[in-house]
Amino acid sequence: MGMDVATFAKQLREDGIEAARAEAAKILADARKEAEKIVSVAQNDAAKLEKEAKHKIQQEKVRSEDEMKLVARDLVNSFRKNIEAVGARLLKDKVAEGLNEKEVIKSAIVEMLKLQSDKKDWEVSLGAKIAKPLADVVLAQFKEKGAVAKLGQELSKAGFEMRAGGGSEVFELTDESVTETFKKLLSPELKKLLA
Repeated sequence: MGMDVATFAKQLREDGIEAARAEAAKILADARKEAEKIVSVAQNDAAKLEKEAKHKIQQEKVRSEDEMKLVARDLVNSFRKNIEAVGARLLKDKVAEGLNEKEVIKSAIVEMLKLQSDKKDWEVSLGAKIAKPLADVVLAQFKEKGAVAKLGQELSKAGFEMRAGGGSEVFELTDESVTETFKKLLSPELKKLLA
């Protein structure tokens, strides 16, 4: 059986086309597999990047919330301290006004002397505004109670201080001591209100 040239050429062409088709199909299949791999890797990378981005966003959110809480706490503390300072300033003026009244000081010293059972030597310091007008009256009050008193230096603040001989006991009723006590009482209450 001989093959003529035309049949041989036709057979070659068909075999070549068939081989080319097979090669093309293989190349196409390989390209599709490679494309699927690339898409899969890209999807995995995108998912990983999205997960990392969400994690970073969450971290930033938590950090921002924590910072805001600290700022709020600092503002509340600052506000509380300002309220305390204003309240103390207003109170100090009123207390100083009251402690510059002769009758208030006389009554306070009488009450202090009632609490002292033993007769001691005292040094009494009076506020500058009341020192001169009250000096003799105060010394007489101590003498009435059987105690000895001498005048100390005038105070630059309103009110008085009593020191037992030897300085073992000190009683202070001044605008500063009353205001400080008020602040100690006010501070916890403000903390409760502003919590």
